[in-house]
Amino acid sequence: MKHMLLLLLSVIPFIVLGGEPEIELYQISVSNHHKSEIPVFHAEVDLGRSVSVTADKQSTFCVSIYDASTSTLLYQGDTYDGYCHFTSTLPSGNYYIVISGPGFSYEGEFVINND
Repeated sequence: MKHMLLLLLSVIPFIVLGGEPEIELYQISVSNHHKSEIPVFHAEVDLGRSVSVTADKQSTFCVSIYDASTSTLLYQGDTYDGYCHFTSTLPSGNYYIVISGPGFSYEGEFVINND
């Protein structure tokens, strides 16, 4: 019974968003000089179809969100405390996110389904 409950809880994000809410991030560039100072990032789409980015330690980084089909910049903002929340509700579509800072750059793609 416990396994069935865990399975059900793991499927709920697929039902609500049509996909997993966590955005998988890929390392685009990392400077060896800053490698030990680079935080671990976590990005996700919440139930309100907005995006949150957190870092495991206080840091300065820039978050940019683009429409993947047109490469149009939808949001860009800096953070100094290791947390960024893009609060606008995104319509259905394909997007990509870029997280960058001194000596590093990460990118990820995500889809919003408003079904």
